[in-house]
This record gives sequence, structure tokens and C-alpha cells, in this order.
Amino acid sequence: MKLERFNLINLAIFFLIIGTLSGSFYYYERLTTLRYLSERINQSLFRLEGDIQDAFQDEHLEDIQELLDQASAIDSAMGTLSVSLDGETIAVSSSRSLRGKSIEGTYYPLAQISQRLVKESSLRYSGEIKYFSGTVKKKAVLLVELNGEYIFERLNQIVLFYGISLFLVLGIIGIGIMKGVKRWISLPLERIALRSREKNPIAEVHFIEELSILDQSLCDSVHSMQAQQIRLKEALEESLYLDRILRTVADINQLLITAKNVDELLMSSCQRLADHSGYGLCHIALKEGNGLSIEAYSSDPTGYLYPKMKISLEGDIEENSPIARAFRASSTVVMENLECEATSNEWYLIAERGQFGSMISLPLVSSVDALPLGVMTLYAKSSNGFELKEIAMLEELSDDIGFAIRSFTQREQLQYHLTTDANTDLPNRFSLVETLMRENVCALAIINIDRFSDINEVYGIGIGDAILAKYGEWLRLNIATTRKIELYKLGSDEYVLVALDCDDLDHFVIFLQGLIEATQKEVFVVDDIEIILSVTIGVAHSHERGLEHATAALKQAKRNRHSLELFSSESKKEQENNIAWYKRIKEAIEESRIVPYFQPIVDNNSGKIIKYEALMRLIERDGSALSPYLFLDIAKKTKLYPELTKIMVDKVVEVFKNSDNRVSLNLSTQDLTNPNLSDYLEYMIQTNDMGKSIIFEILESEGIDNYSSVIEFVDRFKAIGCRFAIDDFGSGYSNFDHLLKLSIDTLKIDASLIKNLPHDRNAQIFVKHICDFAHEMGISVVAEFVANEDIFHHVKAIGIDASQGYYFYEPSPTLIEER
Repeated sequence: MKLERFNLINLAIFFLIIGTLSGSFYYYERLTTLRYLSERINQSLFRLEGDIQDAFQDEHLEDIQELLDQASAIDSAMGTLSVSLDGETIAVSSSRSLRGKSIEGTYYPLAQISQRLVKESSLRYSGEIKYFSGTVKKKAVLLVELNGEYIFERLNQIVLFYGISLFLVLGIIGIGIMKGVKRWISLPLERIALRSREKNPIAEVHFIEELSILDQSLCDSVHSMQAQQIRLKEALEESLYLDRILRTVADINQLLITAKNVDELLMSSCQRLADHSGYGLCHIALKEGNGLSIEAYSSDPTGYLYPKMKISLEGDIEENSPIARAFRASSTVVMENLECEATSNEWYLIAERGQFGSMISLPLVSSVDALPLGVMTLYAKSSNGFELKEIAMLEELSDDIGFAIRSFTQREQLQYHLTTDANTDLPNRFSLVETLMRENVCALAIINIDRFSDINEVYGIGIGDAILAKYGEWLRLNIATTRKIELYKLGSDEYVLVALDCDDLDHFVIFLQGLIEATQKEVFVVDDIEIILSVTIGVAHSHERGLEHATAALKQAKRNRHSLELFSSESKKEQENNIAWYKRIKEAIEESRIVPYFQPIVDNNSGKIIKYEALMRLIERDGSALSPYLFLDIAKKTKLYPELTKIMVDKVVEVFKNSDNRVSLNLSTQDLTNPNLSDYLEYMIQTNDMGKSIIFEILESEGIDNYSSVIEFVDRFKAIGCRFAIDDFGSGYSNFDHLLKLSIDTLKIDASLIKNLPHDRNAQIFVKHICDFAHEMGISVVAEFVANEDIFHHVKAIGIDASQGYYFYEPSPTLIEER
């Protein structure tokens, strides 16, 4: 609302108030005057009554007419005064025309004259006059009719005069006040309001000091707001610039997850940074020998860069290029105003050709104390360098890229160890399993070196490992002439040959028979020791159970003392064995002879028990305990396996439901993808409030085909407090997808690696890589099969967190207390 309209409204309200006050004054004065008149009339009538009473007493009736005329003439308020002797007919009246007439109309008692005159404006009143005529008591009636014209019209004129006078006086005063308000308040406020819209307002001096202070404060505020607006605009531009950088950094962080290798990561990161509107060129150089080598760069407008371009790190650090300084000092180097530089270094030539104004070199560091892996250099178009927040984001990005480079490198190394046998440098069991999934595989053969344990016992494990390597190399050379046969290392003394795209198994068998004969003729020399080998081979057609069938054929060949055996699916002994085991397992379930044994897991630093692993045992009727390795595979082929898992869950929960100890249960992929078992597990855990006590161990020796179901299982039980571990890690079947795709808390390294730590350098390197990788991902590590003190010392030296094995405790049907 504008001030002028506000003033008019206030003026209208002021006059409304004046009118109300004037009306109230009029009403009040009218009542006051009426009360005054009524009291005066009462007094006059009181005296008149007394005079008339005296006239009746003296029997001077002629005096009554004179009294009435006199009273009516003296007081103008008295209209007509009459006296009735009988109360019905007027005997004497100040109005001669009323004599002898009957009394008409309503007359109120004289005692009510004050009340009725004020409230009802009544004009007629009567009162009794008692007197004695001789000894006789008589009464007459005094009738009074007041002069309404005199009382009310005259009264109204007086009161109205005072009311109008009050209204006019107050109105004049109000108008004067409003004029003063307008001149000294309203108009200055209007000018102040108009001045607030000016770009550079100047305060005035006003009659009212407070308005001068207000004007000055408002001008100061406008100046401050205008300055703040400029700062906010600059901050917005900076925020938008940093937001674009942040989006770029976020895109590159996504690349850290999706990139398949280091080359893709580096090239995509460079290009994404260079696409930012403030930048023009980015390249990444990694450490190579005594210098740096540019491994990736964005689109190069200068044409100066080329792959594997070398950057020297030699010379004094102050004389080096910013790239070399950033690497050697392991800190960010920023160069501004490059157009003012004068040098022949490659970084300046790039800046000159590309017309870049500034550059920044950031070391790629994988961890706080680690040496740089390389340097990321970014050229900007602006000569003013880089904002502090911008530098902080780029430094964080360079650290992330450094960590990703190291992770890729370690992953490749670990992947190599997982897929390659360390001794023979041949593809291992994991690679074999992946190969068997291909459609062009038609047959496979397992080659076992006969009596290899004798070689280890006679010549030692070192000679034995050398023989395995030499024989693996010999096999590689013998199959080199054909592309249809691939070689793999399976177990300690076993190799696998896989036949691809073969139409006839007979040709493969003939090749294997020639291989057997050639092996027997070959002499393998290690440290001047000549060793002659013989082998036994089991052969099977390739399908989903090809490896199992080839193993069965090898066992059959060993039993029959044949050099080569083809798998026969009609083997009665295997079927009879499976049927017998099925019966034994079913009877054990019915007789409650499936029980858990508990083996403690010990903290390597304190030596205290931190948790237990529940291990399944089948108790024979004679009391002997059978390991699940003897019957679990057969149970999985039948409908008995889920029942075994439920029995273990029930009995383990019963033991630990009132305990503070944690316990781990082994689950296969069959368990993880069984919805009925999942519901039962959740019910048991929730009912007994054991979420934080249960650890599920997922067998790494089993491949995971349905990751979505397994991830759903893990997330479901993580939500109620359960933890997860990977069991038998490094056994050869799986890769690091288990660690990357599942939310794992603990990694248990397989016994096949742990038991070889004291005498196998490759095993030590492999286990160390696994341990470091797990710790960087926040995963604790447990060593299995810690059977003696020597193994324990190596386990502890590597940095493994906990141990499990006979060196500490054997599995027991009851919980073992600490020693």
C-alpha cells in the first residue's frame, strides 16, 4: 500500500473517530441535561404540591388557580397544570379549556418523572395531594403535562451546537496533524523509498532526526546489498565452474568402476577432463625406468604429444619441468601466466602451441605414504591458474586414479596367480573350468605322474617341483604342433589336456598313447639327477561332469594298473558306492547322527579365541566321526543335502543362542539360492536374536552362476547383523568377482596355499598379495590349516589377522575353552 493512500485511510479513520466522539458527547450531554431538568421539575412540583395542599387546608380554592398559572408561567418546562378533586374530572387547570373535562390518557406517578423523562421522554405525570376539610381527610390529584417542545427541541439545539463545535475543532486539529505528518514524515519516507531504487543513493538531512538516521542506514544497506550482489554473482559463476569440474570428476570416478583395464581408464579420464570448458589438454605419464612415459592423452590440438613420450626425471629438482617436480616432490605444481615464461622445456612448447595460460601437474599416489605412480598434467585456457577448491578436487581425483591404477595392477597380478600355476607357469584349475564351459571342447584327459610322492621323499620337494616344471614344459612342446589341444596344470602331480573341435575321440586317444610312450623314453635331468617318469591317464568326453568323469577314469586306471582308461558311465562300483552312501546318510539323519564339531579361530596377535567354525560330522554307529568330504558331494546329488544344512543350523543355534561367542556356518551356492532355506535361516536367527553371532562362510571352491540371487541373500542377512566370509580362497575355482561383487567381511585362505608357506616362495608372494588386497578393501584375513609353529610364524609375518588349525585346536563336539 502506498503511503499517500495509507495517510488518506488514516485521515478517514481519524474523522470517523471524531464523529463517534462527537456523537457520544451529544448523547451524554443530552442525558445530563434531561436529568438536570427532571430534578428541577421535581423541585418545582414539590413546592407546588405543598402550596396547593395549604390552599386546600385553608379552603382557599380560588388560590389554587393562581398557583397553577403562576407555576406554569415561571417554569417554561411546565406545559399544563391541572387539579382533579375526584380523580375523574378536571376541576382547576392552567389551561381554562380543560376545566370540567374528564381526565384522558395515561399519567405516570410524579416519583417516576426522572426515570421516564430520560428513558422514555414521557410528558404526563400525576400525584395525590392529601388534605383535611375540617376533620374529614380528603385527597385531590395534581395532573402535570410537561412542555415537550421546550424540553426536547431547545435541549437538542444546545447539545447539537456543542457536538458540532467539538467535531469542527477536533477536525481542524486532525487536519493540521495530518498535514504535519505528510510534510515531515510521509513525504520524506516517499523520497527515501524512491532513493532505495537508485543505484547510488545519497542520504538527505530531514526535520526528524530518526528519519535522517533511517535514510542514511537505508543508503548504506543499499550500497552493501549492491556489493553483496556483485559478490554473489561472482560466487555463482565460481560455483557453476566448480560444479562442472565436480561433474567431470564424478564421471571419471564412474570410469574407475566401469573401466576394464588401465589403458581404458587413463585414456577416458584424459579425454573427459579435456572436454571440460575450462581445460584444453590432459595427459598422464607413468613411471618407467628412470623417467616418465606418457601412457594416455586427450585430443592434442598442438600435435606435440605421442605415445610413450619420455619425460626426464634427472637433474636438479628446481630445473626440472613442473611434471618432474610434481613427481619427485610428490606434490601438486601449478604454473600460471605461461605466456610470460621463456623456456624450451616440452611443457612450455605445448602451452605455447595450444595457447594455454596455465597448467597443473598432480602426482598419482595410491596411498598416503606411497611413492607416486606417475603424474597427471592438465592445461587450462585461463592465465589466472586454478581455484583452491578446484585444486582440491583435482588432487582427490588424481589420488583416486592412482589407487585405481594400483588396484588394476594388483588385480592383474592376482588374476595371474589365480589362473596360473606358480611352479609350471601353466594355466591352472580355474582356467580349465572356464575352458570346459566352451562349446568346442570335445574331450579331456587327466595325466597323473606315477609314484610322484616317491620322488619328493627321495630327492626332496625342491627336486619334485623342478620335475613338475620340466615335465610341464615338455608337454607344452609336444602339443605345440597342434592348435586343437590345450594344456593345464591340475593338482600337485596332475596335468590336463583338453581336445578342441575333434570329430573322433580315437585320434585323441592315439595321441595320448604316444604321449605315454614318449614320456617313458624321456630322461629329465635336475641338478645332475636323471629321472625317468611314467604316467597314467584318465579320459572322458567333455560335458558338465567331464572333469569328474575323467577323474573317475583315472582312478579306475590306477586300480586296474592301466596306463590309460576311458570313462564308462555304466560303472557299477561307483553306482553301488553312491547308493551305499545315500543309505548311510539317510540313516544318520533319522538317528540324529549328523552333528557339528567346533574348531576355534585364534587372533594372531593376542592368541585368544575370537570365534568358532561349525564343521559337519557324520557319527558312525561305532562312534567314529566322518568328514563331510566323504559324503557331502553324494548328498548334494540327492534331496538330502538341504536337510543336512537345516540340522546343522538347528544344532549350532541351540549351542550358541545363550552365548556371546560368534560362530561360522559353511554354505554352498546351493544353500544360497534356496529360498526355503533362506526363510528358515532368517526365522531361526531372528527368533533367537543371533544376528550378530552368525558368520556365513561361502565356499570359494564352488563357482557362482547366479550372482543376483547370492547378492540378494547377502544383503538380506547383512541387514539383520550377520557377517560373511569366503572360504577356501585361492583354491582355484573362483576369481576376485567374489570380493568385488559381494559384501564380504572375512577372507579365509585355502589350506593348499598355507601349508606350503615355509618352503614355497611363490606361495608366500601369492598369499601376501591376497592379504594386502583384502586389507585395502577392509576385509579381515584368516589362515586355514595352520598345522605347526613354522607355518604360524610365516602366517603372522605376512600380516594375516587370525589362524585356524591343529597347531592351536582340533575340531571338538563341544566348545573348547581357551588354554
